[in-house]
Amino acid sequence: MDISVILDQLIRLFLILCFGAVLAKIDILDTHTKQKLTKLMLYVTTPLMILDAFNDRLAMMQSENMAESGVSVWYLFAVSGGFYLVMTLLAWITVHLMKMPKANRSLYTFMTIFGNVGFMGFPVALAVCGNEGLFYAAILNCVFNILIYTVGVVMMAGGNTTEHQSAWKMMQPKKLLFTPGVLCCAVAVILFSFRIALPGILADTFDTLGGLTSPLAMLVVGANLAGMPWKKMFTDYRLNVYTLVRQLVIPLCMWLLIRICITNEILASVLLLMAAMPIANMAALFATEYKADEALASQAIFVTTLFSLFSLPLIVWICSTWIPLG
Repeated sequence: MDISVILDQLIRLFLILCFGAVLAKIDILDTHTKQKLTKLMLYVTTPLMILDAFNDRLAMMQSENMAESGVSVWYLFAVSGGFYLVMTLLAWITVHLMKMPKANRSLYTFMTIFGNVGFMGFPVALAVCGNEGLFYAAILNCVFNILIYTVGVVMMAGGNTTEHQSAWKMMQPKKLLFTPGVLCCAVAVILFSFRIALPGILADTFDTLGGLTSPLAMLVVGANLAGMPWKKMFTDYRLNVYTLVRQLVIPLCMWLLIRICITNEILASVLLLMAAMPIANMAALFATEYKADEALASQAIFVTTLFSLFSLPLIVWICSTWIPLG
């Protein structure tokens, strides 16, 4: 990873984020607008971005007359599954070593495992690693969606269910199957597997609409940060220590394993970036739905997102300079 290129791209994303914060302060990006933009990204631009990433990868293979991609789709799904398996183990270790309160252990575990690999991860992966990096991130996001609506539901509901019902029964197969990102990923995998390229005009349209995801996502993240009470966010000592572990220690631990197991430099870089992402916004939604500590989830999302603006370049610099791949 070229640290100067990465810093340049991250600074650009950060500036867009700052614009989002300013637009929120002057009430252009109000709550209603943010909700609409989030739906636009969730249902339109992000799914099309995923389709376009697969189509671009297929086009590259066909132009280079490659029978197989450098990294097969099924290998990437296996790697993504392994990524979340390791994150789960690190989450369990973190929660127990930090002696988190029993009432919040499930929430802290959830927040550690599920990072913001979509709205924030996609722009960063695209900016740093290009279309190939976005392709890898899209597959990781598919596994993310599958796990969050299965394991994530069990994890959050299991510790907070008051009725006499199994947490397994609270899983949401409809949400899992009909999530736009999962549907588009399934279509993309089918098209990719059968080497069916999108028509040129359709591919260009998807590319244009999907390209809106990165700036819109960073604007919304910036607007969300602008609306948080800053002073209150940094008074929780336990949360501050957790943030340091979540955003610095865990990505470094992941990198030590990644550099042993992964030889593809772009894939390794994407996995590191995804491990260093802040907590997913879904943590607050799940906390609300399953009667966990919604305030803690919202506070943790804010603190880790803000801290990631500094920790992400630091992690990349440490891994590039002191613990290089291979």
